[in-house]
Amino acid sequence: MVLGSGLIARAFNSFLHDDRVLVFASGVSNSSSATPADYAREKELLLAQEGTSARLVYFSTCSLHDPTLHAAGYIRHKRLMEDLIREQFADHLIIRLPNVVGHTPNPYTLTNFLRDRIMAGEPFHVQAKACRYLMDVDTVALACPPMMTRPEYRGTTIDACLDKPVPVPQLVKAMEQLLDRHAVTTEIEAGSCYHVDNTAFKQAWSAHAGLPWPGPDQWVDVLRKYYGGTSGTE
Repeated sequence: MVLGSGLIARAFNSFLHDDRVLVFASGVSNSSSATPADYAREKELLLAQEGTSARLVYFSTCSLHDPTLHAAGYIRHKRLMEDLIREQFADHLIIRLPNVVGHTPNPYTLTNFLRDRIMAGEPFHVQAKACRYLMDVDTVALACPPMMTRPEYRGTTIDACLDKPVPVPQLVKAMEQLLDRHAVTTEIEAGSCYHVDNTAFKQAWSAHAGLPWPGPDQWVDVLRKYYGGTSGTE
């Protein structure tokens, strides 16, 4: 069963008619400008799933580890949802995702935001010290399903990201090159290049994915895949 219709929900279409798993992928789509009503809607929908016999799979964010975002409303909300799930759903799996890249019309994803600003010639700020973890939605769809059904992942929280984050200024330069446009930016001394312990995810990948672990420059190939000569939308 899958709740949601966005990029993450579509990645798990194989679970649409699988009663063993309830993929909760109907969260807040815009983390930067979400309102209390947006957070309340997600909480109410989550609580409505109480009593399910399926394993609840909830998608949180690796940004919980970013010290500069500790007080952000979206991060506080995700912590509350994680705590609620641990209290109310004995059979659950919380997967903390990085910035997921894929074909989506959602203008609020990080890479779509950058593409739209660059293509429109609109100025935006770049945090000089910020880093972001990126992952191809196809990698998410490959790596996560084995964890969703196996008993050893019952009641666990997994930080699902690759080894190295991408400095945001470097990410902007890569998008400039792919789009063949100059970004109108102002660099500010802000942000954090934080570390995420992905040991459990790497172990799951090694045990179940059956593919080599992606290299440190994998993010360049991901950007090229979705933004090299394409719009990044469906």
